[in-house]
Amino acid sequence: MFRVGILGTENSHATKFASIFNTPDAAGNFVYPDFKVTALYAMEKEPSEKIKNDIDPSITIVNSIEEMISLVDCIMVTARHGKYHAEMALPFIEKGMPAFIDKPFTIDIAEGRKILETARKNNVPLCGGSGCKFAPQILDNYNTIQAGTYGLPTFGFIDFPGNLEGDYGGIYFYGVHAVEMALFSFGMDVKAVTAHINGNNLMSVLHYEKFDVVLNFATARKNQVITFYAKNTIYNPLDISKIFDVECEMFVNMVRSGKSPMTDDQLLAPVVVLNAIDRSARQGRKVNITELN
Repeated sequence: MFRVGILGTENSHATKFASIFNTPDAAGNFVYPDFKVTALYAMEKEPSEKIKNDIDPSITIVNSIEEMISLVDCIMVTARHGKYHAEMALPFIEKGMPAFIDKPFTIDIAEGRKILETARKNNVPLCGGSGCKFAPQILDNYNTIQAGTYGLPTFGFIDFPGNLEGDYGGIYFYGVHAVEMALFSFGMDVKAVTAHINGNNLMSVLHYEKFDVVLNFATARKNQVITFYAKNTIYNPLDISKIFDVECEMFVNMVRSGKSPMTDDQLLAPVVVLNAIDRSARQGRKVNITELN
């Protein structure tokens, strides 16, 4: 039995993950019978108590990160604010425990590098970030681009919410979804970023070598990705209804195998791009990715 600890339970993601692992179906069967959430930690206990009461009374609520270490074999960090992710994850990674670190991986590039370096040093597999990148339309878009079905894209557009000044780190909290969908769909090799605010709307342009991708962080959105080619336009409304199931399966396979399903670049690149968006919007200029790397 792999004992799972969840850190940062104020996020609805914590409730969803705990339910997937600890709630049996009508026949009493579990999706992953060799995995169980056994401990919860958060700075505020009320969300943890609700998970315990609603999902599984056998779960232990701990008062500190240190107290959780002996109670788990692997962890899921789901705190809403990415500024807590490194301090929550590192004590477990240093003990050799596999870790899922929810979106955003971190909000600080140096902290992100420290997590990756510590994981390499201790031979610990990692995964995480936004689950929206696992929408089937993102995979389809990536495969179409890689196959060259319609040639090289001339332009990309992703419509998904996000803002610069919101709670839990502003653009890092919710803007990460659009950023990761762009990187996993159009590629990791963003050269520069331009972002600006017009009224209440934040818009960012990811500059690739031969095309651009616009991220429209509008509040009234349609959750969509559109890819323009010279002679075709592919419109994909996004279906993110199954992303938690995909994330749990990825986490389970990682823990069982001891192998990371994501590269260091896939985990860190979104943090770099988010920093570039934040800097560009606040400074009113194009930000080259080389400035941050």
